[in-house]
Amino acid sequence: MKRSKFKLIMTAMALFIGLTLYIPAQEEPGTLSGRVVNLSGNPVTELPVFVAPLDFHGGGMWRVFLPHEYSKLRRAHTDSEGRFSIASIPPGPLQFGMLPYDIDNLLPTNLERMLHSGTYTHGSNIFGMEQDDFESDLELLSLRIQGITFYPRNDYSPITFGIQPGTHINNVVVTVQQRMRIRGRILFKDGTPLPNARVSLQFSARNVDSNGNRQSGGDPRTDAEGYFIYYLDEKDDTAYYTFSVEYQGLFAEAKPVLLKPGQRFEGLTLTIDSQPILPEPAHIMETDPSEPPLERESHEVWIVNPANGHAYKKVYCETRNDAIAEATNEKAHLVAINDAAEQKWLESVFGHEFFWIGLIKIEEEGQWQWDSGEPVAYENWLADDFFSEPASIGGRNYAVMTFVDGKWYAVGPDNIVWGVTEMTILEKVDPLDNPLTEEK
Repeated sequence: MKRSKFKLIMTAMALFIGLTLYIPAQEEPGTLSGRVVNLSGNPVTELPVFVAPLDFHGGGMWRVFLPHEYSKLRRAHTDSEGRFSIASIPPGPLQFGMLPYDIDNLLPTNLERMLHSGTYTHGSNIFGMEQDDFESDLELLSLRIQGITFYPRNDYSPITFGIQPGTHINNVVVTVQQRMRIRGRILFKDGTPLPNARVSLQFSARNVDSNGNRQSGGDPRTDAEGYFIYYLDEKDDTAYYTFSVEYQGLFAEAKPVLLKPGQRFEGLTLTIDSQPILPEPAHIMETDPSEPPLERESHEVWIVNPANGHAYKKVYCETRNDAIAEATNEKAHLVAINDAAEQKWLESVFGHEFFWIGLIKIEEEGQWQWDSGEPVAYENWLADDFFSEPASIGGRNYAVMTFVDGKWYAVGPDNIVWGVTEMTILEKVDPLDNPLTEEK
């Protein structure tokens, strides 16, 4: 089912194969470069491709969820010969994928609004954006790396592999083909199109030999003329597809269409038996003050680092100013990381996430300093363009510890990472100032 394809159970053998490419770690980041070709070996040009980390929860594998996790992507576009090069790749299990050709036009305005709106909630439907809006027009068939060819395990699986920092993999061959899809149009009974509307699309498929039946669906959005595109992943057999649509309690169904595996159908029309109605405005997630706040995993007590005797605590915060307020309330400060040993301890206790840390740049001097007043004796930076952002973005006077091996990233209000950082680590030099067993 299309709606349930994001959580995928991964066998131990598949994970083993993906990780056999590991090479001893080095200090510099990893890279992946190669070509994207079609089944005829011809280059695929101007295609947005990406590498992103895989997350594992409860024995399952979660691939990147867009647009909310867009900042995790390491992106590139293929050139006139189908070549690409992706730099600064984080370590661990990874997925290779593709994005819509118009991704750069689709994202900038909406993503900025979403991430800086204050209504952002992971996994929520913000400003009418859905995972269906980020479907690539191409299907990834195989990925050949250093003589090993990787394939997806099924129609829904990403292709997975793994590298460590310092691994530079060249001459990768990515093979793709066009995806099976329909292009439809939704009209009212007088011929007026349903424009710029999110609809619920369902279909049932009956194999021509009557030996198989299946159902699925999605939530495509129509354009100004009422057209939409929907990609079919269920493509093993020739079948009769019956499509139906629901919008604001109104329904329409089209006649069955015979489709072969890989075929594209451009002429689907769904007619709603109603006079035209205005489209619903895009839905914005807002917090209901009558509802209790969401419970989120947190360390409820201070944790002492035996190496320096300092206490640390992870807390959630909407902004960096909120993080400072939390620190003041706790008679603490945002964490100051003074050496590699402290960095590693923090990673082992709190994991790899986006955390505000206590670094701030004094603009007049152009120097970094810790909020606590301690001198900067240790640094652990990522490149300024790591998250595919222009290095010229100004106002990057603050720092975040990231999911990429705990490395730090300089941010300002115009950075994507600024809007998705919702946690901080507090540090208390004198744990006795606040009993470590006290819960908040």
